[in-house]
Amino acid sequence: MAAQPVTTWATPAGLRALRDLGTRGLRALPSSPAQPAPGALLSVPPAQLAATLATLKAGGYQPVPVRAVPELRPGQPGDLWPRVYARLVEDRFARQHRVIDLTARADGVMRVAPLNHAPAPLPLPRTAPTAELHVHSPRLVGLSARSALVAYRAYRRSLKDVAQALQARPELHAAQAVFAVTLFHTPLAQAGFEILDLPPARARWYGLGFRLLRVAYGTHRTPSEGVPKMAWLGREAFLQLHG
Repeated sequence: MAAQPVTTWATPAGLRALRDLGTRGLRALPSSPAQPAPGALLSVPPAQLAATLATLKAGGYQPVPVRAVPELRPGQPGDLWPRVYARLVEDRFARQHRVIDLTARADGVMRVAPLNHAPAPLPLPRTAPTAELHVHSPRLVGLSARSALVAYRAYRRSLKDVAQALQARPELHAAQAVFAVTLFHTPLAQAGFEILDLPPARARWYGLGFRLLRVAYGTHRTPSEGVPKMAWLGREAFLQLHG
């Protein structure tokens, strides 16, 4: 309408403004995340586009025209629940527990939280600092939908990201062990982790949480393991295997 090339734009604020856009056949795009993420919209000023593309390519992203993006579609009401769950539950948990996001790469699926104690049943003194692994659930679900092998390789490769964080992040320097409570303990056992049974009540509680995650992110793939367990590895052994 301005007879000029469009270089940048922003959605006007307010529900009424959004409705006005709808009457003209225009759809509002979701807000941008803090960093690149598969399935999310990243807003980049034109002056920063070249440098941002180089960074994205280094992280495994491939630029394509919008029409070539696979499975691109308008948002549906059912898409709202995963976003609400992520904001109200996972994002809040990440802030409270100082979870470090290690998902700069397109296939990065790990996050890690520094703890000032060693929870049971870890065979360490209660006061020993540790590092707890957390999977980036939406990303792992997306990779699993493409291929179980792709997801498995990303899971294993992401352990190297954890090893780098153990050595580079000051809040993880004192961690004496790396552990995770997970249904995906078989891949961790194959990666050298020792597997420990959880107390029955705690296992049931975690199992309920994992079922909620599966509902929230829409995965229909049945986990290979039905009972969550703790997988752990001492710091030096972890760095030797995955550093």
